[in-house]
Amino acid sequence: MCRYARKTYKSHYVCFKCRKSFKQPDAYDILQRIEKEKVYHGPNGKTVLKIGHVFTKAETKELQKIISDIENRTIKCPECSNVMADLGKDFKAPKKTAVKEWKIIESLFKTGKCFHSCGCDGIGYIPKSPNDYETYLNEILKTYQEYLAACQNISMEECSNKSEEVNYWSDKIQAIKTEIIDNKFEIR
Repeated sequence: MCRYARKTYKSHYVCFKCRKSFKQPDAYDILQRIEKEKVYHGPNGKTVLKIGHVFTKAETKELQKIISDIENRTIKCPECSNVMADLGKDFKAPKKTAVKEWKIIESLFKTGKCFHSCGCDGIGYIPKSPNDYETYLNEILKTYQEYLAACQNISMEECSNKSEEVNYWSDKIQAIKTEIIDNKFEIR
């Protein structure tokens, strides 16, 4: 059974500049609180509306707007006011003084790696040293190149969105190559 099915957990938001992690409730938890208290604080943080009526079937559009506002809200760092990155419920922040590990985490985020899971399998391997990270990136690059080759070998009849898939894997490969080049100079 999934760990997150029984109890609600907060997602970890990270400020790479300050090297700090803060937990924030997810949209479902916020909606439960709004439904219980019948009060909604708008995205600007100042507006307070009494919205008990929104949870009726007649007001689904207004409820969908509130859900969209919650899910698309920007979380800012309380110290530097930079926009924070949502790294998921399974993220474990390194110590603030572990600068190399923070650089690796930031680089992983740039390549699309986040720590969202259902809680069953965990987040997988996370490299700790620059050498391990370079090896990790090269393995991912190799895997993505294999996926791209497989997509290119499929006929258009078998896969109607072949061009989209080829573009997707090409973009992923380019992001990994960029990170490999950037990290040879930054992390060491």
